[in-house]
Amino acid sequence: MQERFEDQLEQFERALARLHEALAENETNLVRDALIQRFEFTFEMAWRCLHRFLESKGERLAQKAWAVLPEAFQSKLIDDAEVWDQLREYRNLTSHTYQEAMAVQVAAFIRARAVGAFDRLAEKLRTL
Repeated sequence: MQERFEDQLEQFERALARLHEALAENETNLVRDALIQRFEFTFEMAWRCLHRFLESKGERLAQKAWAVLPEAFQSKLIDDAEVWDQLREYRNLTSHTYQEAMAVQVAAFIRARAVGAFDRLAEKLRTL
């Protein structure tokens, strides 16, 4: 179980590094789309990493973000349940629809709040 968690953590950290690459670019339509796609990948790797960690500690949770995130907050793995709920909502929206105004809003959210939440999670998980 620990090895599966470590593999998932590595995937999360790679996705986060790629997200940071997109954040370093000046925003254009193309960069915004790449940023959102990398956000989606990073979110997926993050909640799956949380699932693997909680599983390694004996928790039995559905393999769905909505089941994992509250337990991760209760276990103090994530520090802001509201931000993570927004992360999940934006990930669901961007995965199923595309609207220019929504893309601009999501990109702003990623820059202002999402990347910080991901960075804090990565730091926390590295210390476990």
